[in-house]
Amino acid sequence: MSEEKSRKELLEEPDPFLVFVGQATEFIKKYQNQIIASVGVVVAVAIVITGVLYYNNQSENRSAMMLGKAIAKYNAIKKDESAFIAYENVKKDYKNIAEKYGSTGAGKVALMQYADVCYLTKNYDEAIKIYNKALVALGETEFKTMILSGLAYSYEGKEDYEQAAKYFDMIASDAAAVMKDQALFNLGRMYGKLQKSELEKAAFSRLVSEYPNSMYFDLANEKVAG
Repeated sequence: MSEEKSRKELLEEPDPFLVFVGQATEFIKKYQNQIIASVGVVVAVAIVITGVLYYNNQSENRSAMMLGKAIAKYNAIKKDESAFIAYENVKKDYKNIAEKYGSTGAGKVALMQYADVCYLTKNYDEAIKIYNKALVALGETEFKTMILSGLAYSYEGKEDYEQAAKYFDMIASDAAAVMKDQALFNLGRMYGKLQKSELEKAAFSRLVSEYPNSMYFDLANEKVAG
């Protein structure tokens, strides 16, 4: 079994913004009159992440509907084809939404989705470029950890372990970040690749000390003991 969840495995789990919608149920109920029924959850996501409460703007409506169609297209293709083919098929859709409607809530979500697809199709330079744009657009939302993680994994894909460590450390050092135990584990991995044994051990030791219930605890503990 692999010692860590790969970025690909993480992204093949339920889309993070759809998970977030589940956590925002009460908000959605409260503003249900402002949520357009035809696009449902997608519009709700855009409302939550941007703080926009009224969707009477035509561009907002159109971009949200286009994002919903792109997600549906991906899910339909993935039923019959590989995930890689599905990613390739929706890449242009996400890019188009992000470029045409970048100021809208759905456009910002599409920007992050496009970066994810670039990563998964191993276009790391483009992924890094778009993740940085997404960080500006969504950096102060619940998506910040995911974007920083995307940057870290993309640099790891380029074998630039110094930069990868930098972004994993940003997550681990952010008091408001989520998945900090995962970031610490990956930070330790990067220091291991860089042969910085003291920093590697420090990252794993912090994980063991601060996150005893983490799924990475046993692996990190082995690293510390070893």
